[in-house]
Amino acid sequence: MTALLKSTDVRCRIEEDLKERATAVLSACGLSLSDAMRLFLRQVVETRGLPFEVKAPSEKTARALAQAREIRSRFDSIDELFEDLDGKEARKTGKSKARPVAKENGVHA
Repeated sequence: MTALLKSTDVRCRIEEDLKERATAVLSACGLSLSDAMRLFLRQVVETRGLPFEVKAPSEKTARALAQAREIRSRFDSIDELFEDLDGKEARKTGKSKARPVAKENGVHA
């Protein structure tokens, strides 16, 4: 006797045109939209992430990530970072490790 697995409904809102085009592609592969979603979610679990490569971030996001890495590299610990943010390091040594943030179009990057 085969045990029935409990299932649940998953709903998501997508554009009608996207659903139609995806359904056509999947049908040509012998899959339903539900089959494809099950496969996708199983791969998310198996790979512990998205089962495909996510493309490069936008230029703005790449700059923000680079800035965050640079800021992180200035401190040896999270406590040191918070001390600097609170101004304690500046009071102790008379200077702060924080460097000015470059401005782009008059706005902090």
